[in-house]
Amino acid sequence: MVVEVPPLVELSGLAWQANGTRRALAPDPLTVGPGRTAVVVAADCAEADAFTDILIGLEMPDDGQIRIHGQEITMRLPAEREIGLIPAGAGLLPHLTVEQNLALTARDDQASPPIRGMVAYMAKKTDIQGFLRSRPHELAHDERLHVALARALCRRTAVKVMVVEDRTGCGPCHAAVSAALGTDPSLAVLVVTDDRTRVASLASPSRFWEIADAPDP
Repeated sequence: MVVEVPPLVELSGLAWQANGTRRALAPDPLTVGPGRTAVVVAADCAEADAFTDILIGLEMPDDGQIRIHGQEITMRLPAEREIGLIPAGAGLLPHLTVEQNLALTARDDQASPPIRGMVAYMAKKTDIQGFLRSRPHELAHDERLHVALARALCRRTAVKVMVVEDRTGCGPCHAAVSAALGTDPSLAVLVVTDDRTRVASLASPSRFWEIADAPDP
């Protein structure tokens, strides 16, 4: 008997504004289970960014729901969502060391455990202890993505869904996807890309969605 695992994250009926038009996911809904990867393909960088902002709570959708473990989080503030973000190119602050980049995120969360302990724990968990005193330009692309993963996890609200940005002109995000699932196999990973050529190497055809015109409300 096969036991079906319920989705960890579900996006249903989601519609939002991008480039002055109403957009949605096709097919609907989007579901991702623990330890799985799904890919959302956007037409361009601006459209991909608009969708990412909806996921992490910087913008609100016109319609629809975002659920994690069946609990709706659509209207929650970014800090209250169990969603982490790895930006395209890692998004690390170049003038800070790796340790300082991690500490900055931990410091922003006033309810976090002591900052030094949080940084040390996440550095060990993501296997970046050897990079802590380095600056981003001293690291290879894949190493920067590992640091970005550690930074995304340095927060009080436990991350259950990791959003990974993949953009034309930036290095591929495959290392971030592998590192996220290797660090925590219970995570669901959602890649948001504007580079269609990378989709096949990120997920099977049944695990990717398109951003398309939304039906009239």
